[in-house]
Formats: sequence, C-alpha cells, structure tokens
Amino acid sequence: MTAAAALILYPSWAIAVVLTATAARLGRSTGRGLLAVCGLLALWITSVILVELPATRALAERIIPFGMLQAGGYVHAGLDLGGQRPRAAWVGYGWGAAVGLVGLAWPRGLYGPDMVGPGPAFWPIMIASGLGAIMVTSWLAREARRRTGMARRQMTMLVIGNAFAIAAGGGALLLRVVGVAHDLRLTAPALLAAVLVIAAAVVRGEVGPARRMILQTLGYAGMAAALTAAGVTALFLALPALAPGPGIAWTLFVVLAAALPLDAVRTLIVDSAGRRLYAAPIGVRDLAEQAERSEARADQAARLAEIGALVGAVAHEVRNPLGVIAAHAKLLERAGAPAASLDAIRAQVRRASRFVDDLLAYGKPRPLVLRELDVRAVVDEAVAAVRAVHPGAAIEIAVAPGVAAVADRAALVDVLVNLIGNAAIAVAERGQVTIGATVATTLELVVSDDGPGVPPELGARLFQPFVTGRGRDHAHPGTGLGLATARGIVERHGGTLRHEPAAGGGARFVIRLLRG
Repeated sequence: MTAAAALILYPSWAIAVVLTATAARLGRSTGRGLLAVCGLLALWITSVILVELPATRALAERIIPFGMLQAGGYVHAGLDLGGQRPRAAWVGYGWGAAVGLVGLAWPRGLYGPDMVGPGPAFWPIMIASGLGAIMVTSWLAREARRRTGMARRQMTMLVIGNAFAIAAGGGALLLRVVGVAHDLRLTAPALLAAVLVIAAAVVRGEVGPARRMILQTLGYAGMAAALTAAGVTALFLALPALAPGPGIAWTLFVVLAAALPLDAVRTLIVDSAGRRLYAAPIGVRDLAEQAERSEARADQAARLAEIGALVGAVAHEVRNPLGVIAAHAKLLERAGAPAASLDAIRAQVRRASRFVDDLLAYGKPRPLVLRELDVRAVVDEAVAAVRAVHPGAAIEIAVAPGVAAVADRAALVDVLVNLIGNAAIAVAERGQVTIGATVATTLELVVSDDGPGVPPELGARLFQPFVTGRGRDHAHPGTGLGLATARGIVERHGGTLRHEPAAGGGARFVIRLLRG
C-alpha cells in the first residue's frame, strides 16, 4: 500500500485524537470510560494505518492486537453512565492487555507474515474475544433499555459505537487473517461511524458551557486542519518550481520558512469564521477581548461579593422588624383598628419582604444542580405558581410534552415565574400570555404577551438591577431585581435571556438553553 492509500483512514484518526484531547482538557462530565473509548479508538486506527504502510507493517503486526482493550473501554463507559464502579471493566482491560502482549511477543502465534493465515493461538483467542464482544454488547443493550432521558441516549450511542467498532476491529482482522478481505482500508466507513457516534455520546454528556466549549473546539480544530492540509498540499505542489531544487534540505527549509506565515493566516481565517458561526466564539482575539471584559468586571464582581456577604445580615435585620410589625398589626386588628390602615401596613410589609427575597436571590445565588428536565413539566409548575397569585390571567401553554433541556429545575421555575408573572401583570387580566418553545440545536422558551410592551426608555437598561417600570404607586410595584436575577440564572446555565418587541405589540422574552 502507498501512504496516499493509508490517508483514507486519516479523518477517523484525526477526529478520534482531537475528541480525546478536547474531552480530556475541557470535559467536566465526561467519565474516564468514555475517554478510554476515545483514546483506544485512536490507538486502533493508528495501528490500522501502520498496517497499510509497508515500512511500519512489522511494527503494526505487534501492536494491533492491543485493539482488544476496547472491550474494557466500552464496559468502563457503560458502568460510568450507570453510576457504578468500573471494577468489572478490569476484566476486559486484562483480557485486552493479555492478547496485546501475546501479539507483541509472539505475532506468529496469531497470524502469518503480512497478517495472513491463522497462527496456533488465533482461533482460541478469536472465539473467546467474540463471545466476550457478544456479552458486552448484550449487556450495554440491556442497560440502555433500563435508562431514561440523556443516560439512555448516551448508552444507546455506546451500543451503536461498540457495534461499529467490533465490525471495524475484530471482524476486519478476522477477514484479513482468513484471506477473505485483505484491505483494512475497507474498515474506514465503520471506523468513522464509531468515532462520530462516540463523539456524540461525549458531547451529549456535557452540560452547561462545557458542551459549547467542546463543540466549538472541535469546530475550530476541523477548520484549522482543513486549512493546514490545503496550505501544505499547495506548498508541496509548488516545491518543484522553487529554486535551487526540491532536495530534502531545501524542502525542509521551504516548509519551515512557510510555517510561520501559514499558521498566522490560518489563525486569522479560523477566528474570523468562528465569529460568524458561533454566538460566543473562543478564538484568540475573542478570548483576549473576554479577558479585557473580565478585568473590567473584576471590580464589579468584588463589589457584588461584598454585597453577597452583607445580604444575609441585611435580610436578618430587616425581617425581624417586619415580623414585629406584622404581629402588631394582628394586635391592632383585635383592638378594632380601621381595616384600611391594617391593609396598608400589611401591603408594605409584603412589599418589603418581597424586596428582601429578591435581594437574597440576586446577591446570594445558590449553586445550580443541572439535570435533564421535561420542559413542559417545569412550565406547568411555573404557570401554577403564577395562577395562584393572578387567578384571572389568561395563560396559554404551547410547549409539547417530552421536550428536554439541561437545567436546574428550581432555578428555571424561578425564571419562568418571573417572566410569566410580569406578563400577567402587563396584560392586567385583559390580554393573553403565551409560553412557547422552539427546538433546534438549542431550546428556545418564549414568554410573550399582548400588553403595552416595555417602555422604550427602559429597553437598554431592562436587565440592570433596580430598574423597573412599576413604581411604588403601581398595583404590583416591582423591586427592579427580578429580570436581573433571571438573566443571571440563565447565563449561569450557559444560555441567554433577551427581550424583543412582540409582533403586533406587547413584550417577548426568549430563553435559550442547551437541549437535553
């Protein structure tokens, strides 16, 4: 085989290596089992490429049996997804290591020269490995049926990836050794499918900003690789025309001399493309700008930290007097005080208590617990809470059951209660509030109403703290912290919250979250 023929396997190898490195560097929820699967796939593809190169075929014959380690990796990943300790995986790892050591020390015990013709140990090892592969696949399939939601989808991807890996691994090796199909390049489609399915399982397992970072990193790596390949190809095509000649020394000089400008141009193109493809790009210039913004926010963050430390004490000091006032109002009621005066006192106590609650939510946000959620159930819970306060509000829910998102349930309910409650107040029980959802690569939850809309003078400052369009004389005075808190919660999920005028009048708030 020629090197050009072996390049057919290069895309699968490149994706496997980049995925392994990216998940190890950025992944926060990727278990060691999935990382092991990615790395072992990359190792297997490397050994297959070496088989296709005549100069490295003898070395490949000794290392390709280590591909049996993949069985342990798939068991490890399945146990990780099931929340179990990976003890059983060591059986698979041990068997794979044993087969690999046999191939390393005694390759002719497995197959003849050029990996054609079975050796004395081939059939016993192949039969035992085949039975093990059937057991692993059956176990993974059973585990997939037992799971629900994201865990089920990940486990199903693992089953599919395992099937492709078996076909491209032990199956292809068997066909070559017995002389049915000598060319291992035929495994390229199955290898690529295995890598892509496992990549999907890895990305699915990440939540919040980590998923976005991994997806973008893979995208940037793909663009950079394509540009580098194009540049190197063009360079080598031009070498014969370059003086003083295409010798080895001159070739190395030209390549090294061209590497610096080629890398700079590639970075420029990739970063520019990233800014057009991604809402929050992570190119070199973008990261520099983010660093500058982070420095600008440092003082504000320090002040917010001080506020957070004071909020608890303030809440305690304020709530105690409010409790005393409420108790005295009860005494005054028994003494026959005017009902109007008592109602005014209680209204102000409720208003002050609501402000303290909002201040706590803004200044001391609790940690998020991200889970895969049924969005319709979360919306129903938020609508029930709003209807308890605004029983006459006309609220239409246009969210289909079964739509999933990765979020903290209580935090998402708080955001929706704020948005739906604001909309119910805006329509004043004379209009319509609608909650809808659009599902694509992300999930968009939309809360819209046909009320008067947001005043233009507030549009630019709408999500700033202590900004409100409902003053103390309003029937439902606002604290100015609800939308600021809601946006903070959504952004901590790795999503966005924006406002836009609704078609035909009214307001429209859009929450964008990662899908489950």
